[in-house]
Amino acid sequence: MKFIKMPKRERDVHVALEISSELFSSALGRSLGLPVNEVELVKLEDGKHALSMDRLEQFEGNNVTNLFELGMALPFEEFLLNVDLKREHVMAKDGKGLIIDHGHALDSWKPLYYVEQILYSPVTRFNLWATQDSLKEGVEIIKGINIDEISKTLRETMMRVMDAGICSLFTKQIMEEHLHISIKILKHRKTIVPRFYL
Repeated sequence: MKFIKMPKRERDVHVALEISSELFSSALGRSLGLPVNEVELVKLEDGKHALSMDRLEQFEGNNVTNLFELGMALPFEEFLLNVDLKREHVMAKDGKGLIIDHGHALDSWKPLYYVEQILYSPVTRFNLWATQDSLKEGVEIIKGINIDEISKTLRETMMRVMDAGICSLFTKQIMEEHLHISIKILKHRKTIVPRFYL
């Protein structure tokens, strides 16, 4: 059974950026072996596009077996500049905790001046039960990320969202501008995030 999340109805390029952030964060997190919920862009019967993901259970804390892996994901959430990580955004499936909702990652729903204010600081509001050991492993994952490779993935993701016509304001020029900002964020965060855990 899938949960369908419709794009916000506001006339704002951040509607498209939110969808892009969700898709990119899910694909990258899962490729790195981190406990991030799988999110897909689907076309509905009425021709509109939405996000599709598994229905998850409430996270109780004692009903999952992967607390260490969740802790490993904290540097990843910082890498993405995900200002919206909180306890409610960890849910469960088949005995595993999964992180959901990356709609506020990268520059989504952030004015440029705010990105500049927070770029060099920790932004997450929840520690994902991280330990020194899990953080150490999570930092090594961040250090191993190839920015050029994931930039291609981000471009492909943004192009898919643009082609889906989710937001008419999300033109090729606007997409390129935000892609440039997001790649800069990722380059800076790759260098900065490991310092948070020294």
